[in-house]
Amino acid sequence: MPNIVEMISIKKNIGVVLIACIASVIILLVHVYLSIQMGLLFSLLVIFIVIISSLFLVSYLAYEKYRLSEQVIRNILHNITDVVAIKDEEGRFTYANKSVSKLYKATESELIGKTDYDFTGNLAQSEAIQENTKAALDKLETIESFESSTDMNTNEVNHYHSIKIPFYNAQKQLRLFIIAKNITDIIKLKEESEKNKARLQNVLDVSEEGLWEWEPQTGRVKHNEQWGNMSGIPFSEESFTEYENCIFKEDKPIVYEALGNLLEKNQPFNIKYRFKRPDGEVIWVWDRGRVAERDKDNNPTLVVGLVLDITQEKYNQQKIHQLAYHDQLTGLSNRVQFEIDLRNTLQQSQQEDTYSALLFLDLDRFKLLNDNYGHHMGDQLLSTIAQTLLNNKQSNEMVARLGGDEFVVILPLIDKDIKCATSYTKNYSNQLIALLSESVSLKNELQDVDIEYAVTVSMGGVIFKSNDNNIFENKILQLADMALYRAKANGGNEAIILDIEAKSDLNYSSELQKTMRNAIDKHEFCIHLQPQYNDLHFIIGAEALVRWEHPTLGLLSPHSFIEMAEESNLIIPIGMQVLKQSCEQLQKWQASASTAHLSISVNLSAKQIWQKLFAEEIIEVVRSYDIDPTKLIVEVTESLFIKDIKDATKKLCKLKSIGISVSLDDFGTGFSSLSYLRDLPIDEIKIDRSFMQDINTDKQALIMVKSIINLANNFNLKVVSEGVEEKEQLDLLKQLGLSIFQGFYFSKPIPPKEMDKLLLDASNNGFL
Repeated sequence: MPNIVEMISIKKNIGVVLIACIASVIILLVHVYLSIQMGLLFSLLVIFIVIISSLFLVSYLAYEKYRLSEQVIRNILHNITDVVAIKDEEGRFTYANKSVSKLYKATESELIGKTDYDFTGNLAQSEAIQENTKAALDKLETIESFESSTDMNTNEVNHYHSIKIPFYNAQKQLRLFIIAKNITDIIKLKEESEKNKARLQNVLDVSEEGLWEWEPQTGRVKHNEQWGNMSGIPFSEESFTEYENCIFKEDKPIVYEALGNLLEKNQPFNIKYRFKRPDGEVIWVWDRGRVAERDKDNNPTLVVGLVLDITQEKYNQQKIHQLAYHDQLTGLSNRVQFEIDLRNTLQQSQQEDTYSALLFLDLDRFKLLNDNYGHHMGDQLLSTIAQTLLNNKQSNEMVARLGGDEFVVILPLIDKDIKCATSYTKNYSNQLIALLSESVSLKNELQDVDIEYAVTVSMGGVIFKSNDNNIFENKILQLADMALYRAKANGGNEAIILDIEAKSDLNYSSELQKTMRNAIDKHEFCIHLQPQYNDLHFIIGAEALVRWEHPTLGLLSPHSFIEMAEESNLIIPIGMQVLKQSCEQLQKWQASASTAHLSISVNLSAKQIWQKLFAEEIIEVVRSYDIDPTKLIVEVTESLFIKDIKDATKKLCKLKSIGISVSLDDFGTGFSSLSYLRDLPIDEIKIDRSFMQDINTDKQALIMVKSIINLANNFNLKVVSEGVEEKEQLDLLKQLGLSIFQGFYFSKPIPPKEMDKLLLDASNNGFL
């Protein structure tokens, strides 16, 4: 539109100039001619007429130019998308373009003479606009302002950026020219951006994550408040340098490598490291970032990221690791960690062709201390022994507690010469026995008793190294256990060290396996019964635990032979003998009204259940003894279901169909126990004894036991707590709602005849 006006103006100016030039020439010629022909007076009259005509024509052309320009400007203003209006001193419209008409849904003629209030119905808003209009007119100054217009009928809100210019019209009347741009969409975008920013900040606040931005080329760092609170570094131009100085020295290479890979290779920056705040507090952080902007040469110019304080998570992980791999009473490694250490030591011995040693330690007459002074005193002694073992560490030996009063020491990579290794181990063992045999001061604060307890130690060990695959951890354990039994058989307080490479010792495993086969035929495997009690201390049943009455080695506990039985599949006939003896015991109990209510739990090996006719054979044995099958409980572990969960479930369901109950043993030590509770035919779970050791002193252990109990209650399962060794544990478990208990606090596993006597005593005392 401006180009058209300009073009018209140029054409009109040229026309006026041409007319003036022609008129001037005509006047000149006429004047000369008429002066000659008709006289001076007539000449002047003609000249006057020509001048008047020329002036009239020029005026007409000027007026047309103005009219056309005004029309063009009016068209432009009328059709412009911005609001354009002229108001008088009372705020009434004297002019309004199409945008105003569209806004107020009125024609231009309907707008003239009206105020904003006539269309919005918003008095307060109209008064504010009028005050703003009056202020501009009074000052006679151009004013810029941001205003909002709300239609009271529709509640529609529009936002404007206005420019208001006071001026006098041709009639000398004061008017206000207004041009306003509708910025509603921009305001909405701004508001939405602010909302998103607030939401992001809320998310970061909830997640407790710090947000940071880093310009690699300048080193400048920006961060949010949470980052500053977490790191302890206030915002400054030196933030990145201060941040670098706070990274743990040992962790700096990790951070620098990760940043380098991010900037140079665009690899994800996602690491965890230690950070020392300026106030000295050390925290663990999880830092993540990515390149957000690059320059034209593809060099990173902006890196953004998030950082989270994971100190508590790290502490919890350490606590869980402590619970999983350490004995809660003594702080030593537990059986799980010991087995890992033994496996690693065996591998190192093979790789480096160097002898190592394993020592089993057992406290003589430890039960006597527990029986006479209580488990509290026994725990003191165990803790003292553990501390003595740790204090006696001379190099890289590893110390663990397997449970009860059983300790183990691994002496890795002693010497390449068998004689030197054996000599060192024997000297170490004798020194250890002498050290541990000193009197120990024990104090029972509950009973206000102080005693000096003289303890003696029996020790069995084995020197091992293997260049083949015939030596496994379980064989080393068996030999060390055999050496311990020999030491105890000799009266205790001595160490017997065996050489795994000596022929007699190397043949131990095979000989024991041959003996085991004969033992099955001779029925040398028997059951010991560990009673189970309810919360009123009534005997309600027992668990049948296998023992081997070896003709020369005496009574062997399961850890001496059970792994070998599993490897050789002899566990299958041994398990059947245990089942038959358990059914025979049930038959005796059910013959008497006073013991007919008692139940027996029998452990089943996964290999037993994997047998094709397992369920049928079990049912046949149960029926052959004519017992009430509802009093028989079979205990299984999670390892059973690894091979074929559907087959195992089907077989267990067959047992349940005749009334046999199924108990999930060692619950809480596997990785998928929760799914088993949902999917498998389980009636009962047994909380593993590892959770019992420090339940009364360790908050995490207590939380785990509570969680297991709640799960069991939700699935309507019975819960048995095994490994109860102290009254404090029992009292706490009762408070948690448990009502079935098993452990050394009540009784160790005992032969059936002793069980009969225990039941008789319980009956006489009213606890049966």
